[in-house]
Amino acid sequence: MTKKLFLAAAMIAVMFAFAIPANAQFGKALKNATKSATKAVGDVAGDMASDMVANKVSVKIVEFMDNNNTVAQEDSEYYTRLAGLVADNYVTVDGLSINYKVYENPEANIIATSDGSIRIYSGMMDMLSDEELLAVVSTQIGHIANKDVRNNLLKVASEDNATKASSAQLEKLLSFSGDKMGTVINELLQVPYTDDQNKAADSYAYDLLKKNGTDTDALVSALTKFAELEAADQAATEDEEGEISTAAKYIGVSANNSLRASLISSK
Repeated sequence: MTKKLFLAAAMIAVMFAFAIPANAQFGKALKNATKSATKAVGDVAGDMASDMVANKVSVKIVEFMDNNNTVAQEDSEYYTRLAGLVADNYVTVDGLSINYKVYENPEANIIATSDGSIRIYSGMMDMLSDEELLAVVSTQIGHIANKDVRNNLLKVASEDNATKASSAQLEKLLSFSGDKMGTVINELLQVPYTDDQNKAADSYAYDLLKKNGTDTDALVSALTKFAELEAADQAATEDEEGEISTAAKYIGVSANNSLRASLISSK
């Protein structure tokens, strides 16, 4: 009997010994899960706050740009052409409200901001066919949807173009005007998209064009045009008498066009 009691006591002791670590381990896992959930909620809240402030700053940036550029009037050929192209499927995209204006400027450039504004230089329109223009517009919508333009603004607000600024740092830009705002815009227009950002935006554009029944070959064609200009600009920088293209600034932030064209062609 004593032997049986001893064995029973030993078994209970062993069970108790395993139970304590198990409970402790469960408690630790629960604590870690709570921390992870709290962090996730905090990240989402922080992301939403950054979106709201970035949109406010973007509205101010676009207002400054519109006031300091020659905007094509509604009865102009440029405005009429663009309005006709984007009217049906490119004003509201995946819940995003997109607004457009054309700057009468021979430079081949296009600018997007996180509030959904897209500004196209007349030089870019002159360079592209209607389908190619829609392809480039779709890529810019992709950069807005993927928050690339917002993240670039956060980089500028951080003052080192490397890390992302806090919402508080971003809010400081709301008080800027004149030369200060001009400096911010100039820096923003020079922050390059990463290869991954460009590839994702190209993929977004491809899907959007396909969804709307636009020939996706136009995206390849536009990228090929930029690839040729990119190569020519590279050669020009190595030649003292060389001249860079009117698309140099655009290519500066949207590079590796040859590879990008190849990737879209393979879809």
